[in-house]
Amino acid sequence: MIEDLKLKLDEEQYKAVVESSGKTLVIAGPGSGKTRVITYKIAHLIDSGIKPNEIMLVTFTKAAAREMLQRAKVVSKSNLNGITAGTFHHVCNLFLRRYGRLIGLKSNFTILDSEDAKDLMESTRSQLIPKSERKTIPTAKQLLSIASYMNNTLTSLREAIVKYNPRYLEQEHTIEQILVRYQQEKQNQNAVDYDDLLIHTLQILSTNKAIRLKESEKYKWILVDEFQDTNIVQFKIVELLSTVHKNLMVVGDDAQSIYSFRGARFENVIDFQKEATTFKIQTNYRSSQEIVNFINEMLPKKSIKKKLKATRTTGIKPFLVQVFDHYDEADFVANEILNFQHNGISLNEIAVLYRAHAHSLELQLALSKHNIPFKLYSGLRFTETAHVKDCLAFLKTTVNFEEKISWIRILKLATGIGNIKAENYAEKLSKHGYDAFNEIKEKSKDFHILRDTIKEAIDIQNPGERIKLFYINFYNKKMEEKFEDYRERKEDIERLIEMATFYKIPELFLNDILVSESYEIESENSEKEKVTLTTVHQAKGLEWKVVFILSVNPGDFPHIMSFRENNLDEEERLFYVAITRAKDYLYIIHSVGGSSRIFYGNDYILRRGKSFIDDIPFHLVEHLEYGVEK
Repeated sequence: MIEDLKLKLDEEQYKAVVESSGKTLVIAGPGSGKTRVITYKIAHLIDSGIKPNEIMLVTFTKAAAREMLQRAKVVSKSNLNGITAGTFHHVCNLFLRRYGRLIGLKSNFTILDSEDAKDLMESTRSQLIPKSERKTIPTAKQLLSIASYMNNTLTSLREAIVKYNPRYLEQEHTIEQILVRYQQEKQNQNAVDYDDLLIHTLQILSTNKAIRLKESEKYKWILVDEFQDTNIVQFKIVELLSTVHKNLMVVGDDAQSIYSFRGARFENVIDFQKEATTFKIQTNYRSSQEIVNFINEMLPKKSIKKKLKATRTTGIKPFLVQVFDHYDEADFVANEILNFQHNGISLNEIAVLYRAHAHSLELQLALSKHNIPFKLYSGLRFTETAHVKDCLAFLKTTVNFEEKISWIRILKLATGIGNIKAENYAEKLSKHGYDAFNEIKEKSKDFHILRDTIKEAIDIQNPGERIKLFYINFYNKKMEEKFEDYRERKEDIERLIEMATFYKIPELFLNDILVSESYEIESENSEKEKVTLTTVHQAKGLEWKVVFILSVNPGDFPHIMSFRENNLDEEERLFYVAITRAKDYLYIIHSVGGSSRIFYGNDYILRRGKSFIDDIPFHLVEHLEYGVEK
């Protein structure tokens, strides 16, 4: 086996596999073969006499566990029967089946999926809160998000509310009552949700020494993949399970920790390093020498030092592209994609990355116009999303009062107007136009605001200004009530307004946006090759020959919220993840014109603050300009 390892692994990988014992941290740079290290570590342990049932492998996805086990079986020439392998939730589920009775769980407890949990929370909320007061209380989905953040970070309810939405602080006592009742309901029904699997496991391991010793005696080795994505609860669980033998190997890269919004702590890596032997695997098998040179210079400031070494021959320097605005950016990317396609590079090998889904909107339009098929990893197509459909429905009612469907959609947004009223009012408005408002006797305050907004909007020529009026007067508040992820959706609406402002009349804007979208939906299934459009978060772990990174502007990327929350460190890690996805060609695009946000809260925000562009060494990139003469 040792000879085989020397042939199959590079020097750094070999040392991490063969020389590791006790608490071990493997810092795995991007493209350095971390899966290979874990796979061969399992094989080496089996070869050293460790039995499969004495090994635990914890991953973040079922697919990762499956892939590593399959590879390890081949390498170790063992069926690995008895190994404990899977996600944290899988491992904790097995544990609770054995010991859940200690906290009142029967062994046949059921697990609530996210929809089940939402239904139970909704039921609990309805029992405790009178219908007249429910508007001021977070929705069931919002309550679950608050509870989940509190559980996964071991913070107080107050801290979780501040993180989620401070406007609910005055309802803290009521929220606490609902969450307590929700816990009671689960216990009464012998059920747990996903967070409970972790929290209950930690509770038992922390408080019951006999079980802690019994379980940790079983596992001579515990291996953890993607350690930088663990939260404090997961970290504590694997530490407690390794109490006896103390052989805990964690593999990850603190520089790629990008999930703090769901409780992940890059600090877990830093804290663990203090008492662990550290191995670094730094040979990059993915990117060209020029891209690796660039990656090394862009290492996040607060991260464990590493220097990647490229194995590939030289290629082309990354391109730093200066455009005037989002439209030039979209046009540039679409044309470059056509050039790559013409030169034989498959569309499947091309990806466009961005910080927020809203940054892809102009590009979706441009790709559709150029007949370039694409797939979205970051969300629905622009005009398929509920919030954009709402705004477009409003705009349509100001252009064509005869379209009943749009009337129904926006009327139902008003508090107190259900399906029947909306149908009746829409019938009158679609037949008699805006004068029908005078005949409709409706007490709903929202209805009156909508009516006045539509009447005011008709006299405004610019479509962007019309949507902006609707957003400010009415829809902004509705979004906070309607959507859990309203912050991200607000960005979409701001970008929609910015796009619409470029058109002189609403009809042209609606034609442009709806016709190109309908073409894309029709052609979606007829094309095999597609460009990938994705947020950086969704791109983690993936790679492409060609990568474009959009909107690298202060306020866009780094995101405006990072300035407000003083969380620029995570933005640096996100940018690092983005640039490390590219194999052959990397484009970093920034704008010199336009605003990064039309409004954010009550602020008008221009581009200011931290810029990643300022940190890029001049000589490591090729400089391009596109459309900046405007």
